[in-house]
Amino acid sequence: MTKSTTVQPSPRLVGTRSDIFFILLAGPFISLVLLWGIWHGPTFLIGAALFALLLDIPHLLHTYVALLSSPAEFARHQRPFWLGLAAITTLCIGLALADQLLLLVTIWVYWQPYHVCKQHFGVATMYARKSGYKANTDHVKTLVLAGFAAPLLYRLTHGGFEFGHYVLFGNTLPFSGLKVYSPVLPEWIAWIGYAVFAIVMVRFVLEERRDARSGQALPRFVWIMLALSLALYNAAYLLIGDLYALILIGTSVHAIQYHLVCVSTVKTRLADAEAVPTVSPVLAWCHRRVKALGSHPLYWAGSLFVASSLVMATEFPTLGIVPLILVLHHFYLDGVIWKRKAK
Repeated sequence: MTKSTTVQPSPRLVGTRSDIFFILLAGPFISLVLLWGIWHGPTFLIGAALFALLLDIPHLLHTYVALLSSPAEFARHQRPFWLGLAAITTLCIGLALADQLLLLVTIWVYWQPYHVCKQHFGVATMYARKSGYKANTDHVKTLVLAGFAAPLLYRLTHGGFEFGHYVLFGNTLPFSGLKVYSPVLPEWIAWIGYAVFAIVMVRFVLEERRDARSGQALPRFVWIMLALSLALYNAAYLLIGDLYALILIGTSVHAIQYHLVCVSTVKTRLADAEAVPTVSPVLAWCHRRVKALGSHPLYWAGSLFVASSLVMATEFPTLGIVPLILVLHHFYLDGVIWKRKAK
């Protein structure tokens, strides 16, 4: 007699040890290293360059790898993909030619925390659902929004956002010294922001304690991940005024989360036994390349590294325009993909 077994879905993205190491240990460690480096001059810029090369830019490129891992998925999103790329490229080049680089950078600076905030909520919800959590997650969204808004308001009321002066190997970074457009707000606005955050935290804890009694509390992994992310984000905005450092520290855990989400997504799609639908020769070729990446992890990592190096090589010749196009397209496209997927 044969016993039928049901394969339970994994509560992790890649694996228990991998997820704990990368999200709960490596991400916060990188944030702390960058936080330490900002107080030690050139150390920060070298660390920032390595972070951008090895983690930040590759996480942007992973959006395209995830899409191309499924031709059917790419076909569903190809209209917003190309329209978004065309609009963002036109916007970036147009503002640069009009000598409005500051306005372009301002769009990037204010879109970035919103993008990161949405992902923290999305990843927390993803882990909760994979662990069997069936309750509403609106309280998680409210906590993350309040936890990100409070330090943002604090920074706006305490000098705004300004890039430091960065010289790396004799080259001045394109955004060096820029002060981003910021509204003039009284300091009490920040205190209101933190009062709201405190109220939301208390409500979150009370709701979780109530849910725990009925056996429906969030997984401990989600609790720790949210606590670390919010603590690091708030520490950075409260202790540091340098905008570039804020962006990198705010992106460290986010980038690692995104890498794991993409690795999990790509592996799942490539393992699908269904035949690949008829697509254009170019899309079919791209899909075959992604299948090759999925079969060889070192080739996967090496390809991202080479592509990241090429993007970084355009930083100075294009005054940062090419990397900005990539960043903004990632912000837009990622929102479209996951929003539609959730419906």
